[in-house]
Amino acid sequence: MKKLLGLFILLGMTTGLAAQITVTGKITDADGIPVIGANIIEIGSADRGALNGTISDIDGEYTISVPADASLEISFTGMSTFTVDVAGRTVIDVIMAEETALIDEVVVTALGFKARKDRSGSTSSSVGGDAIRSSGEAGILNSLAGKASGVKIARSNGDPGAGTNIQIRGANTIGGSTQPLVIVDGVPLSNDNLYGSGSSRSGGVSQQSRLNDLNPEDVESIQVLKGASAAALWGSRAANGVLVITTKSGKLNQGMRVSFSSTYSIDEINRRHPMQTAFGQGSGGNYSPTSANSWGDKIADRSGGADVLKTDGEYFAADNGDVIYPITTRNSKDIFVDDNFNEVFQTGYYTDNNLTITGGGGKTTNYFSLGYLNQEGIVKNSDYQRATVRFNNQTFFTDKVVLTTKANYIYSDGNRIQQNSNTAGLYLGLLRTPPDFDNSSYRGTYYDKNGVAFPDRQRSYRRYLGNNINPTYNNPLWTTNEQEATTTVNRFNVSSNLNITPVEWLQFDLRGGADSYLDKRVYFAPVGSASFNNGRLDTEDLSNTELNFDAIARVDFPALVPDKIGFNGTLGFNINDRFRKVLYAATRTFLVNSDLQNFNNGVSPFEVSNSTNHIRSNRLYGILSFDMFNQLFLNLSGTQEAASTIQGTYFYPSADLAWQFIQSGTGLLSFGKLRASWGQVGVQPTAYKFGTTYETFSYSTYDDALDINEFGGGFRLNDDQGNPNLKPEIKTEWEIGTDLRFLKNRFSLGVTYYQNEIKDILLAVSLSPSSGYLSKYANSGRMENKGLEIDFGLKLLEHKDYGIDLYGNFNNNRNEVLDLAGVDRVPLTDQSITSNAIVGKPLGILFGSRAARNDDGSLALDVNGFPILDPEQGIIGDPNPDWRGGLGLRGYFKNLSFNILFETYQGADFAERTRFVLTSFGTYATVGNEVTLDRDLVNSQGVTFPAGTTVRGNIYNYGAGDVLLDESWYTSLGGGLGGSAINEFSINDGSWTRLREVSLGYTFRGDKLKSFTGLQSLELSITGRNVALWTDILGIDPEVNQSGVDNGFGIEYFTNPSTRSWVASLKLNF
Repeated sequence: MKKLLGLFILLGMTTGLAAQITVTGKITDADGIPVIGANIIEIGSADRGALNGTISDIDGEYTISVPADASLEISFTGMSTFTVDVAGRTVIDVIMAEETALIDEVVVTALGFKARKDRSGSTSSSVGGDAIRSSGEAGILNSLAGKASGVKIARSNGDPGAGTNIQIRGANTIGGSTQPLVIVDGVPLSNDNLYGSGSSRSGGVSQQSRLNDLNPEDVESIQVLKGASAAALWGSRAANGVLVITTKSGKLNQGMRVSFSSTYSIDEINRRHPMQTAFGQGSGGNYSPTSANSWGDKIADRSGGADVLKTDGEYFAADNGDVIYPITTRNSKDIFVDDNFNEVFQTGYYTDNNLTITGGGGKTTNYFSLGYLNQEGIVKNSDYQRATVRFNNQTFFTDKVVLTTKANYIYSDGNRIQQNSNTAGLYLGLLRTPPDFDNSSYRGTYYDKNGVAFPDRQRSYRRYLGNNINPTYNNPLWTTNEQEATTTVNRFNVSSNLNITPVEWLQFDLRGGADSYLDKRVYFAPVGSASFNNGRLDTEDLSNTELNFDAIARVDFPALVPDKIGFNGTLGFNINDRFRKVLYAATRTFLVNSDLQNFNNGVSPFEVSNSTNHIRSNRLYGILSFDMFNQLFLNLSGTQEAASTIQGTYFYPSADLAWQFIQSGTGLLSFGKLRASWGQVGVQPTAYKFGTTYETFSYSTYDDALDINEFGGGFRLNDDQGNPNLKPEIKTEWEIGTDLRFLKNRFSLGVTYYQNEIKDILLAVSLSPSSGYLSKYANSGRMENKGLEIDFGLKLLEHKDYGIDLYGNFNNNRNEVLDLAGVDRVPLTDQSITSNAIVGKPLGILFGSRAARNDDGSLALDVNGFPILDPEQGIIGDPNPDWRGGLGLRGYFKNLSFNILFETYQGADFAERTRFVLTSFGTYATVGNEVTLDRDLVNSQGVTFPAGTTVRGNIYNYGAGDVLLDESWYTSLGGGLGGSAINEFSINDGSWTRLREVSLGYTFRGDKLKSFTGLQSLELSITGRNVALWTDILGIDPEVNQSGVDNGFGIEYFTNPSTRSWVASLKLNF
């Protein structure tokens, strides 16, 4: 018996060993195309304590060891899940079919969970990681341009790391930020665009977008939540919409995979102001070396050769060896427009290198990346660097307990160049420079007539001998070479989610996250700088920390009533804490004229300030979702919120309904869904507005200010009265729409109409001086948006070896300001042309000096036939477009792929203030014209020029016959500075169409490549960004914005230019 028992045991062991087999196979779709990344899981393996699974490789192939009697589950997003019994087979090939609703696309919700798009009654747009990386943009936000309806993306200028303005369905507040809330892996991430040292809303350096800190290589997808219903779970932070970003993760049982990518971009100015080269410095047709203008003599009429100089008195000895003497007679015909331009501009570039390592075993997945971006801007000495490290881990302690942790460290630094309405601005000094002035000998020593030396002086065209410490405005080379505006950022963010599934229908998520950064900014201007004759040093340490915690419970009963009703619900609690601290110090006078950036070189009084901003909020939120007969889907949600900036609690409800009236049609219509949604979201008040605060102050008799800090410091009651009754702004929005797919899903169409109203908008309301205050922060405004959004896609060709898709989007948001607490206008900017909130008009309307008009709307003209200045300023333009859209074509032929994307922006006004002012200075190309008159004409001063006269200027008819536009017109009403000119004439049609993106890629793969190089694949691509631009605007891309990422837009004033880029990329996959 013992021998027989031993034999049975041996046979059992042998049978068990024989039962474990290795299964290989290939996963393809119905067209035979390999399915890359399909999940192959042994059913029931998790019950043994270790999930057994793998994923298909780049050729769709897989290998897995399983018992001979096991069953496999094969799944892939957009495909029907496939189950197969192994039954002892060692080769199992699987052809996967599209899901009935291929379109039952998986999207990411406001809380970061995955859901089926076709079961939602609210609309959102999804942009995949591949589309982000192939865009050729170094920043995430710019890569979204043109890819989603209702989403406006506008980069403020072409400076490295420059901020980007993003609006979803128009502006949703007036005084605050219109930027959406950003959620990364379920946790808020700051996208602050803060002014700092050396910047303001009208001048200084461009702001940065903190979302640029994220490495695009790490992004898996971006979900744009547009409507209030989709975003309502975030309460008072969601009025501007939500960007939900998911970063990459590893795969179970994948084994280690390594990828290295390298990108090189060439950047150049995409539009340059045309300048005149015919007339020199001076006025009235006469040369003057100290004139501010270029209405001087005709350069071609000069004698040529050397100028006549006065060499027995003062002079300037430049650091480059040139010696500049006073000019008595100008003979030289030399033109320096291009040389001056090339002294400060260059071909920019960036390199972006990334290493990623992914993998996973039976219980863990890992994703690790290193990235380094190095960018040199199109303006010399402007730069931006970004280094990133990311580690994402997922650990399956059991099949019921999963911990996901994602951590990211970013270091960035850069130097930005001054711009806009700013005496130190690059373009202001460069473009006003006369064509016959050479900027190159910009720094040196000035010697007066007695031989006394004044070293380190700046020489510019208005102070061509450097004989005055105040140069009026900088030589552009002084701006790029001597001044600095640096920023250094250290940032760390981490999120962790513990998922517990005690039973199949119940899950708990404990989620925590932290985002913290320190932004150190320094602005330095040496002695002799415009506006800062004695030097300037500003330092600013801006620290920002946000902590977030969620406890979430989810239940799921997909068959609560079998074949009739399914139900799932979510209940969560959130604690959020945001703390910001700013330490600022500045000096305006240096002891020693040197490049020493140290306050020990400063002279008292110093400007010192320390400010903090601390906001805390709690939210209780819930979702109830019902699935009725697998075709009618109802989602209800509510958020109850309390915050330190408001009294009491506020409730934000939402509801959406989707009806799939056709799910698998075989005729013309393959799928049809009607949807509707309604929701409320809000905007929190600014911190510390409950009570009236105290502020530091100085006393001034206009010309001799007394700084209280010199006498030990002090405070006074703020002029802004506190308001204990503040509440959040409330945005109520509804939308209706449909999603349709035709011809077996070859053509998809999504149409949405939305309308929202924002009440209790927070504004500073003016008070009567008798109250003792000037203003009060109060809920007092009202505004609305409404519009139509269309998204479509068409498969023109579809085959396993080739395919072409046409895709596009359209939207036409209409905004109107309804109430401003009894006033008609609230300015948003502070220049000669302002962006405004005006009752009855769209937000951002342009306001400024205008021409007087007759009752019939025609121009009122003087006796000479010229327009007259209206004594009252008024509306002069609307920068809001009638509509905007995108149209793209993408496709593939075997291993070759391409993408072309056009974007258009139609019906918007644009203020060309640079062109307008430069006509006054006489440097713009349009005033370099000469005409020979064929009849008598009069100028704006009433002077008649007889027929046959050759004059500098242009002929124009304002309605009473031709007149001569010459120096007298352009230096007064027709092009002057400030409100003395008719700024209405700087407004032009700012419509544009651009080839936003064009890319071509090729992927090498196969056994030969792997055997020779060890590579799984090699990817090559070239991308053009902003390749072509069609617009009536001269000299500047109308997408730029003087106000950066602020609410004001449609205005430029010596704003730094945008770029056109060509990007080459190489990616190696091991």
